[in-house]
Amino acid sequence: MRDTLLQLPKAAILDLFKHLNGGAVGFDHERLKKTECVDKLLQDFSPEQIQAAVDVVCFSPAVKAGVAAGVTTVPAQPQPSAGTPVNQDAVAHQIAALFASLAGNAVSEAKVRELVAAEVTSALERSPVVQIEVKRPDGSTVKVEGHTRPEFQDVLQASICGLNILLVGPAGCGKTHLAHQVAEALGRPFASISCTAGMSESQLTGWMLPGESGAFEYIPSDFVTMYENGGVFLFDEVDAADPNTLLFINQALANGSFYLPQRKGRTQVKRHPDFVCLAAANTFGTGANMVYAGRERLDESTLDRFRAGTVLLDYDQKFERAAVDPEVLAWGWAVRKKIVDLRLSRVMSTRFLLDATKLVKAGRSLEQIRETYFTGWKADERKKVEV
Repeated sequence: MRDTLLQLPKAAILDLFKHLNGGAVGFDHERLKKTECVDKLLQDFSPEQIQAAVDVVCFSPAVKAGVAAGVTTVPAQPQPSAGTPVNQDAVAHQIAALFASLAGNAVSEAKVRELVAAEVTSALERSPVVQIEVKRPDGSTVKVEGHTRPEFQDVLQASICGLNILLVGPAGCGKTHLAHQVAEALGRPFASISCTAGMSESQLTGWMLPGESGAFEYIPSDFVTMYENGGVFLFDEVDAADPNTLLFINQALANGSFYLPQRKGRTQVKRHPDFVCLAAANTFGTGANMVYAGRERLDESTLDRFRAGTVLLDYDQKFERAAVDPEVLAWGWAVRKKIVDLRLSRVMSTRFLLDATKLVKAGRSLEQIRETYFTGWKADERKKVEV
């Protein structure tokens, strides 16, 4: 029994003491190792008392319900090393082994596996990280990887309806990631272009380049390929693009086709039914503001192509709560609130909070992260938000 008890965490051993001692541990446990706590437990109580306490304390009612007669003895499995992903089958095997040892082999491993699967499913449903299964237009289903925002279903529905979608939100809130997830959910290829004021029209229309024979040949852009063959295309940072260059896409997004004079013999390009156009922006195309100084005022005819599919995003606090180090999160949220309240031209993005969490795990202190974040700030700005 001692070897089996040693498989439990120290906290569980202390819970057994509390159960058997009327709610109190009864000794100075902080100075003792787990092995010493187990030895004291075996010294103070009989195996029958410990077994009864295990049945009450250490396992949920769902797992206790799995105790039944006619069971196979299960050998103990090695514990996974730190950083190793937990295998659900191995977990079930270990729980069954523990019960088999403590309950006289009266445990069904198959039943425990079933209960563990149910517990894992329940835990995922309660988790702040939302993962969903999507039914594609062809009837197949796919589970979208990673966290999905509350707006994901609306964006996906608009994509299936063939709307052009404009995602508007602050820097680092997950607009580009959401576009990737739409492509994944629909099972279609993905491509994007980072829009700038110097972006040329040829980056959208394609190029005439010399081929192997020396003659010029038409080479399509990713936009033309996706438009004609199906796929998800993202105009990233669309409100930083030259609005005159974007006028090219107006015909393509409104009329279901456009023309490429340089593609001799096949000048018309028809929109594929599976083509989805998304654009990501920090503003609503109304030009620069205090925070996003490098933004252009977009032509109203271009904006109108995205009107019905415009989706406003903000930082997803539910995801941040699940993915960001608690100390970093508390500081980051306090700074973000001050930025909003004081209307400063700064951002505290989800991207930064996730990067800061990586640094904390690597051994960087919060003070070092704070200094990095405030690099380039004016002294009076920093003084206003210091928390």
